[in-house]
Amino acid sequence: FRSNEYKSYLRMLFLLLGLVPHVIASESYHEKLDITHLPDNKVNTVFSFTSRADSVDNTHFDILPRPLINTIVKNDIEELHLTLTQGYWRDSIWGYSDYAASPGGMFYVWFGGSEADIEKRWMYIRNAISGITCSSLTALSGEDTLSPQFSLKPLGVTTKQGDSKFIRYAVNPSEVICTENLTPWLKLLPCKSRAGLSSLLDPSRIYDTSYHSLSLHVRRVCTDSSTESCQSPGWEIKQVLSLVFSPLQLNDRRDFSFKTLFKRTLVNACPVALSTKVNIYTIEPVSEIEITPKLYSTVSDREVTFDAKNITTTKILNVYLRYNNRRVVAASPEEGHVTGHMTGHTYISRTSSSNSGRLVTIFSNSYSTPLKLLYFQMIPWYLRAYVHTITMTTRDGDHVTPDHVTINLGKDRTKPYLLEIVLTVPANTNIRFSIQFDALLLRWNEYPPDAHHGRQIPSGIITFREPITEKVIRVFTESPLVYLPTPDFSMPFNVLCLVSTVIAIVYGSIFSLTTKKLVCIKESEVKQGLLIQLIKAVKGAVRTEKKVENKTTPETDITKANKTKTDSKIEQCR
Repeated sequence: FRSNEYKSYLRMLFLLLGLVPHVIASESYHEKLDITHLPDNKVNTVFSFTSRADSVDNTHFDILPRPLINTIVKNDIEELHLTLTQGYWRDSIWGYSDYAASPGGMFYVWFGGSEADIEKRWMYIRNAISGITCSSLTALSGEDTLSPQFSLKPLGVTTKQGDSKFIRYAVNPSEVICTENLTPWLKLLPCKSRAGLSSLLDPSRIYDTSYHSLSLHVRRVCTDSSTESCQSPGWEIKQVLSLVFSPLQLNDRRDFSFKTLFKRTLVNACPVALSTKVNIYTIEPVSEIEITPKLYSTVSDREVTFDAKNITTTKILNVYLRYNNRRVVAASPEEGHVTGHMTGHTYISRTSSSNSGRLVTIFSNSYSTPLKLLYFQMIPWYLRAYVHTITMTTRDGDHVTPDHVTINLGKDRTKPYLLEIVLTVPANTNIRFSIQFDALLLRWNEYPPDAHHGRQIPSGIITFREPITEKVIRVFTESPLVYLPTPDFSMPFNVLCLVSTVIAIVYGSIFSLTTKKLVCIKESEVKQGLLIQLIKAVKGAVRTEKKVENKTTPETDITKANKTKTDSKIEQCR
């Protein structure tokens, strides 16, 4: 009877499960490693791990990380970008990079849905991503957040058409990147760090590089053929790790391999990955370079590709590049850009005797044609900027009129300043932009533990369209360090010590004299302390030893004579 009852229950359960609508995503995962030999004999390695799902309405995922995707869906987020960078990408020598980022931590999100609860969702996603990546995004507040109108446009499918009301941007230039960020970042991958290209990542080598940038990009992409209407968008999660090694410091040669760069070799590919590619870009023709193993396919004169997924099924992959010409050539500023380049450099100009200064940015255009760009700069509230002091001049001192200027004034302890400037830089010309500021004196509890180190200013973002390829490029300036007026934090300690000493000596003595009763007692009734008793005991022991020595020492004739003279003198005195 019970078995029949269980069977009926199972039939009902399967029937209900068949009636409940459920969607299972069609997902894909790809791995890629791009190795580029830079003109200054450094090596740039870019690990990119891309996961995709064909629908944003899925309720189940096998490859996409569940903690991340659930948080994004819950808060109705259409696009998310997080970068944790240590170092500065040198565009003038290394060339443009799709994964260059601002030094420190940069985080911005495009929201969907209603505008009413964006601040609540912004705080939630900031805390959630901070927990997922072990970063300090929770330290960011309204005074570090703004909404740019023209910069940081969406890179994927969005329903808001780039409306600035639905974007939130925050940056922490002093963010420190370490293995605490790398470990949770690797756990978002399907194979973690056990297999595939992620198994090459050794923390001891990653954080010993000239530049490293850890990034997480989530966006909605079009999965159907109609890219204009895009009726069925899907999710794309791209995790990128960009590293710049110096082989000359590792082995005193330009030659490099997986073993010398990462201290590891590729043993096996990730079984979930549909493809695992290793692309190598050289600065010399492939015919003049010895590349082993010979299991690559030549794409061009300076590019080869390894299909690591097929290679690792039979052998361990350790790519090795040996240059026939091992001479070391110093890089020139033009080697990274054959046709020209656009760079920006930011610094602080101020005198040591004053709290005022100028924030200066130099735009350098070495192209043979004029270049129109968008300059985006965040200025913290504790640098009181004066908008009327903005100047833009050429190398010859001629004033330049910008095409468009957007300025949102900051407010103390509430929001930062926002500058978005559109200007045209003539060919082979530098333009100097500057704005005057006053460094404010903060409250004592607003200074960081290393108050005398200063504060870092967020780097500026320059966006333009490359004249040759028509590709949109983002260039980041340096993150300058500014010194704020700092009080003498040792004074409270000195005052506290002085006051405590005065109270202990003066007040303590007076209090003791006024509260104690003076009573005369005999000397014999005074109870001796332990220290006095110990001293007397030591003195008694010493005297006893001297008496014993006097008794045991025989008297000589000289001693007896001296004793007789002493006794006679004593008798005379009497």
